[in-house]
Amino acid sequence: MAEGKAGDYLAILARAAGAAGTGGLMGPPRFEAAVDVDRSREIRATFERIRRPLQWPLEDFRRKKFATTRLVGYRFSRMRGAAEAGFVYGFALKSDAVPGVREPPEAVAYAFVRPVGSALFQELVIRPRSAVRRLVADSRTLGHPFVFHPEGEVVAVRHRSLARLPPELFPFAAADFFMIAQGRLRTGGFMDRVRKATTRRGS
Repeated sequence: MAEGKAGDYLAILARAAGAAGTGGLMGPPRFEAAVDVDRSREIRATFERIRRPLQWPLEDFRRKKFATTRLVGYRFSRMRGAAEAGFVYGFALKSDAVPGVREPPEAVAYAFVRPVGSALFQELVIRPRSAVRRLVADSRTLGHPFVFHPEGEVVAVRHRSLARLPPELFPFAAADFFMIAQGRLRTGGFMDRVRKATTRRGS
């Protein structure tokens, strides 16, 4: 990629990151992907396809758009004191963006809990039959299952490389990936367990 063009991409990414969190839920994203092959158009098309289906089950999670040179997407989270738990739907643009990513751009869906070692982390990640352990176990039959990573904040990752797909197929494959991931997060009970763990008793 030419140096001037790369600089333009980084400037666009900085503006997108500065606008994160503004506007309606999953409004038209302004992401530009700093990857060897520019996939920003396909990324925008994917988020537009999944915008409506992803709204209704996530109304009680805090939502935030974000964009960096390594990862672009949406974060959904809930707080308990200073601790936070939730999940991310997005695209890894670099191989070190998310554990397990090898051939970016990759569609990624992952659960996170922070800080590591907190009471919330122990409850949702470490304990036997925890919410994250169940999510990982329940996804084993998927072509791209969630993989357990208990050593850091990103605790369960599902990912799929889209690098070799033609542009016309990219949004369809990515949207399907995210909808299947949401199905496991929701029907498998992960979202409900996060809600319960972050809801004050008596509220």
